[in-house]
Amino acid sequence: MPTIFIVDDDELILKSLARMLRRPDLTVRAFATAQEVLDNLGESPDLLISDYHLPNVDGIDLAAAAKKVLPRIKTAILSGGVEDDRVCEAMQSGTLDRFLHKPWRHDELIAAVDDLLRG
Repeated sequence: MPTIFIVDDDELILKSLARMLRRPDLTVRAFATAQEVLDNLGESPDLLISDYHLPNVDGIDLAAAAKKVLPRIKTAILSGGVEDDRVCEAMQSGTLDRFLHKPWRHDELIAAVDDLLRG
């Protein structure tokens, strides 16, 4: 069963994402900090969905750290409008597999998650 890690420092967004993505064929784990994600990478998640702006680290740095430990993990950034050069570079280098916009559309987010888990 695929496992998804979600990290966002906004508790309401984190709960909303976790609730939306929960289904019988997935395990969804929600974290409030990047460090919690890093501490639990031993569970070998298949997908990491991270907010871009996190305390002490950004989502790109977290994705890079996760890929060092788990090279096959798929990574996605969820953000409300950040599309700078770092995001483009991270996508081109393979650090990021997808950029998702806030506010998200339920059907688009589910389709992106399904696509990432298939890929």
